[in-house]
Amino acid sequence: MSDPTAAELDRALAAFDAAQFDPRVLRRAAEAWATRAQNEHASIASFARFSLGLLAVGAPPQLIALAHRAALDEIAHAQMAFAIASAYSGTRLGPGSLDLAGALDGNADLGALVEATVLEGCVGETLSALEAREEAGLATEPAARVALARIADDEARHAELAWAFVRWAMEVEPGLVEPVGRQFRDVLARAAAGPPEARCFEPELGAFGFLSREAQSALRRRAIGEVLAPAAEAMTKPTMDRAVTRSRGSVGARE
Repeated sequence: MSDPTAAELDRALAAFDAAQFDPRVLRRAAEAWATRAQNEHASIASFARFSLGLLAVGAPPQLIALAHRAALDEIAHAQMAFAIASAYSGTRLGPGSLDLAGALDGNADLGALVEATVLEGCVGETLSALEAREEAGLATEPAARVALARIADDEARHAELAWAFVRWAMEVEPGLVEPVGRQFRDVLARAAAGPPEARCFEPELGAFGFLSREAQSALRRRAIGEVLAPAAEAMTKPTMDRAVTRSRGSVGARE
């Protein structure tokens, strides 16, 4: 890696001294970063799938280019996370094989692609970006702080890509507007309740860039109320209003 973040991370890892930390806490941090690394690695495939979906539905070239850039971002995220997990554990770690069975099922259907994007992109990436930003501010271990700041910036761009695609999809297929509005309400309600698979991190892991369950839940509630719900309403309501107006105009013309 030759970008400035990679160079800064290399310096932080070169200066890392495991003896400064409680071995038990460091072991837990290594496990948590290894899990984060595996998730980032899986996200490479997610964006590769998204790129193919964009091609299948005839999306604009600029969206396809951004999807490919996002996949490259995820490669960098996985590399950083595995490097940190390796430093914390004292063992070289890396990705294994990834099961791609059924990965492209339904990828050519615009409605299915929009549905997945609302869940994984508009909501998931927005929350990930906000959480990474909070975790970067919480982290005191330099390597974790450097990596999370980069991840937060990239995930924010990935979220913007997701919102841009959904807006484009609703423009080319107005019939998607109401289903998208319903899905946002459903996804945000579930996100507010908290993901059932969320891991609970002890307070000591805050120094390594991990929010506690309570802190994550509080951040998600704020994000949903102050960012996601207003953005979803702003994106769908004007379009829905225009659709109703057109529909009423057509009825009046027929009468």
